[in-house]
Amino acid sequence: MRKICFLFAILVNLILVLACSQEQPSKEQLIGTWKHPISVGSVNVNNSAESTTVYTYEIFKFKGDGTFVFGEYGQSPLYEVEGRWELTEDKQRLVFSFDNGETSSIDIREFDGDSFVTTSKEGNDFKYTKE
Repeated sequence: MRKICFLFAILVNLILVLACSQEQPSKEQLIGTWKHPISVGSVNVNNSAESTTVYTYEIFKFKGDGTFVFGEYGQSPLYEVEGRWELTEDKQRLVFSFDNGETSSIDIREFDGDSFVTTSKEGNDFKYTKE
């Protein structure tokens, strides 16, 4: 009986560890287009009581050759930047390099293969979803 209790305790701990562990991204999983909506206001159509929220989108396009395009898009691109990207060895940050020699980075949290959360410079969480 003591062995069964001991094995049960080990099994429960293993399940808890697996449930709490976060999936870490690979470069291959990040390749593609990732989109985050930004609410920019709302409009009323024909003086109706209901308003419609208007969004722009921040979009990352990570390419397999290590290049990327990032921008904010509405009806047309509001801005775009290009450069090179890499995933850090600990798989918790993306580092971006630009032609002018500048670099920047973002954290990757709560990665599940279809989305990830990062923190803005202002401390806000942004969730990017893979298209």
